Amino acid sequence: MEKADLLVCNGRIYAGKDLPEDNYFVAVKDGRIIKTGTKNEMDNMVGEDTTIVDLEGEKMLMPGFHDSHTHLIMAGMYQECINLDTYKSEEETAKAVAEYAKTIPEEEWIIGFKWYHLYWENKTLPTAKYLDKYIPDRPVFLLNAEAHGAWVNSEALKRAGVDKNTPEVPFGEIMRDEEGNPSGFLYEAAQGLVAKYAFDMPEKREKDYIRTYLEKARSYGITGANDMLPFFGVNLGSYETFYSMGENGELTTRIYAAADLCGDLDSIEKAMKEYSSDKYGIYLLKQFVDGVATTYTALLVSPYSDNKSTCGSTLMELEDLRKCILDAHKRGLSVRLHACGDGAVRAALDGFEEALEKYGDTGTRHAIEHNEVVHPNDLDRYEKLGVIASYQPEHLAITDDFESNSYPLRLGEERCKFAWPIKSILDTGANVSFGSDCPVVDNSPFLEIYRAITRLHNDGLPKGGWNPKEKISIAAALHAYTYVPVYGVKRENDLGTLEEGKIADMIVIDRDLFRASPQEIRDAKVLMTFLDGELVYEA
Repeated sequence: MEKADLLVCNGRIYAGKDLPEDNYFVAVKDGRIIKTGTKNEMDNMVGEDTTIVDLEGEKMLMPGFHDSHTHLIMAGMYQECINLDTYKSEEETAKAVAEYAKTIPEEEWIIGFKWYHLYWENKTLPTAKYLDKYIPDRPVFLLNAEAHGAWVNSEALKRAGVDKNTPEVPFGEIMRDEEGNPSGFLYEAAQGLVAKYAFDMPEKREKDYIRTYLEKARSYGITGANDMLPFFGVNLGSYETFYSMGENGELTTRIYAAADLCGDLDSIEKAMKEYSSDKYGIYLLKQFVDGVATTYTALLVSPYSDNKSTCGSTLMELEDLRKCILDAHKRGLSVRLHACGDGAVRAALDGFEEALEKYGDTGTRHAIEHNEVVHPNDLDRYEKLGVIASYQPEHLAITDDFESNSYPLRLGEERCKFAWPIKSILDTGANVSFGSDCPVVDNSPFLEIYRAITRLHNDGLPKGGWNPKEKISIAAALHAYTYVPVYGVKRENDLGTLEEGKIADMIVIDRDLFRASPQEIRDAKVLMTFLDGELVYEA
């Protein structure tokens, strides 16, 4: 009998959906699981050099988490740059940024995250006024909480060459004063005018941010992540940097990159072959269909309830989107589409349906990202078309208290019944995957799981959860955070469950999530993270 290098035993072992729940141990040899079984079978697996991890009856072993939607470089930046979500006014926020700037005199650009005018007392969009007052001589770029708007100072606009004569960007807006000068706020695609300068960084800095991300990811048990590189015309991270770090053994999370759906697909396919390894590869194509509901840029089927003059908008021409989907599907390339409004979701589903009808099944694993509101007539189309619904449950509670949540106002009572309809989509038999969209929110899987099973805001409201019929079980949440994301990148034969023959990417948690209360799940900690059966993190 082959002896194990690593053996984990004596606790809750979650192997995966519909897999045995009574395993006493998991044995690993040369990075792969060679045996799972009962206590009586374990002794035969133990040799002189076997490392034994005893779960002591209370801890839990499970497959590693796979974050199906993150922005890796920005997530690393978020850990090092200033977080602005606690400030209550434009001037207070600008002062905090100025104090932060003093601590990094060597940095050219001042970058920050998570301010939101909806968090402020006057709820008014900012201008460059206070940033100019407190930081007049260094460029400032501050992403809002949803990453669909940027607050910048005059120096940043100057560096980017954005002035009164700069034409509007398609599917974006440069906010302007009465004289037509840029005011200091950039909507949607207009962010790219400045972002390409703010996020232009040397390889060393890029690697620093990747390492910062990896450190936190492994502490959260994230052994795989889909990196949504494209950001309004800017690719955050170079293929060469990620690939070289993977070849050097530096990647402790498997990275599945997404290239630009509307880019040069011939070049992208070449890069897919050139930059491909066990730890890193370009697996996906990403594009925005619409924006977000809070700024009326999510595309709805019918007008906003609190603004009857608009149904929202798209971030690209739908005819161009249609052509790009057809080209990608024909090549067998999996597409990820950002679609928040029910109109955008419908456009995405229509595009995938046409591609299937025209070219048949080409082996793609398409997905729609966010799906914040779905028209009831479209709920069963995910399963019929084989489209994954990729969710980030923390988004449904992006404000601390439910009263500040603008979605009920934007969507109205009837449409709100189909906001984040996770359970309804699951009930059709469709695949649902979970991720974080970090740095829009923190990338803790436990926070996302808590939100999916409770649908509560941080103030504990609304009582019973927002749309309580859409709450899901802990088993469904774990499946969405382990197996389905792996399925989405076509690696389900190697990863995603604890089965014999599969790669031993697995984690030990400090409690049994199936017996824990929702609050205890939120507070759970990862004690160990294994990649290829090797310990890469220990608390």
